Amino acid sequence: MELTKQPIFILSCVRSGSTMLRCIIDTHPNLCSPGHLSLGPLCTHLYSTAYYSLGKLPDIVTEEQRDKRAAEETLRVVDDLLGRYTQGKGKQNWCEKSTINVDYLEILEKVFPHAKYICLYRNSLDVVNSCIKISPLGYMPELAPYVQKHPTNLVAAMLDSWLEKTGKLIAFEQAHTGQCIRINYESLVLQPEHILEKLFNFLGEPWDESLIGSVFQVPHDQGDGDLKVWFSGKINTDSIGNGTAIPLTAIPNEWLGALNTRHEQLGYPSIEALYAGQQNRDDQTAHAMDLNDFFQNQFFQHAAEKMDKSKQLRGICKFVITGFNGGVWVIEGDTTGLTLLDDGVSGDCTIATSYNVFCELLAGRKNAIHAYEQGEITADGNKNLALEFGTLLFGG
Repeated sequence: MELTKQPIFILSCVRSGSTMLRCIIDTHPNLCSPGHLSLGPLCTHLYSTAYYSLGKLPDIVTEEQRDKRAAEETLRVVDDLLGRYTQGKGKQNWCEKSTINVDYLEILEKVFPHAKYICLYRNSLDVVNSCIKISPLGYMPELAPYVQKHPTNLVAAMLDSWLEKTGKLIAFEQAHTGQCIRINYESLVLQPEHILEKLFNFLGEPWDESLIGSVFQVPHDQGDGDLKVWFSGKINTDSIGNGTAIPLTAIPNEWLGALNTRHEQLGYPSIEALYAGQQNRDDQTAHAMDLNDFFQNQFFQHAAEKMDKSKQLRGICKFVITGFNGGVWVIEGDTTGLTLLDDGVSGDCTIATSYNVFCELLAGRKNAIHAYEQGEITADGNKNLALEFGTLLFGG
């Protein structure tokens, strides 16, 4: 069986749907896509080995020859390995999807000059939310360096990763337009027939809509990636838009410009527009609580029932509520009790959450500790003071 000389790479950030896409590609009768192979690092090491061994033989006299020999030997090893894998699967070509490959684009381009690349993107907020939710007890190797840079704000860590990796991917796509196709995760799950027809035409492979129904029926080689895929029976859309559950205050203000620029390049709404859209959705479904009335009247009635606790508060807490009826309310505690201040006043601490979570906390349908552990409520500044205000409002 003759293999093509144009292997396929799925390039994406983590938590962008690459596992699902590689299973779709693996379902095609001509294509196979194994689990993570990390070909970027592998090619780097193979190239270095060939460069400093075969590249140093007497017949190699120029740097250009040495580079060419190292790249050819790397290609030979990988092509032999994956060629035999592909033949064993009864297919004609292979596709690699390791997310770490985004950091190894230069070596991949050198070794596979005719490869085709699927540039897979996903909304930054949904990527961050998925990263935090899927792995609360640890982080994927690709994300660990960003957590080290931002140990006190995991949202910032995940956004830093998304900005850096997406920037590399967009630049590579722009420099290799003939070899790249852009796929947005949201479009893929909402319009799979349309997007996949376009994708397989780009890959030069026949398209049959019945493939979609077979994705979760045929076996696929397991490996690192999204475990949810193995428990799915269809392409789901329920992961779209969940990123606005992240409190807006967790996003560094100085990064909004860069995030919005990337979103615009990828056809996504701005960060502010995403939160405004969530507010509109909440407006259609929520039983409205007037938060102005709550903080001007009900909050103080609520505090009066715990007067001993409220008199102990010394400081200013800013409550930031996003979504429907959202806004900012500032409460000061001193020896005289509690006072509502102008929302422009700086606070000693900040408690942030969404409108829906806030209402569920007040109604007792959600536990404040659980919400905090799930990242649905955040506290910044003086954490002890925030805890006291939070206990007054949501405790007991």
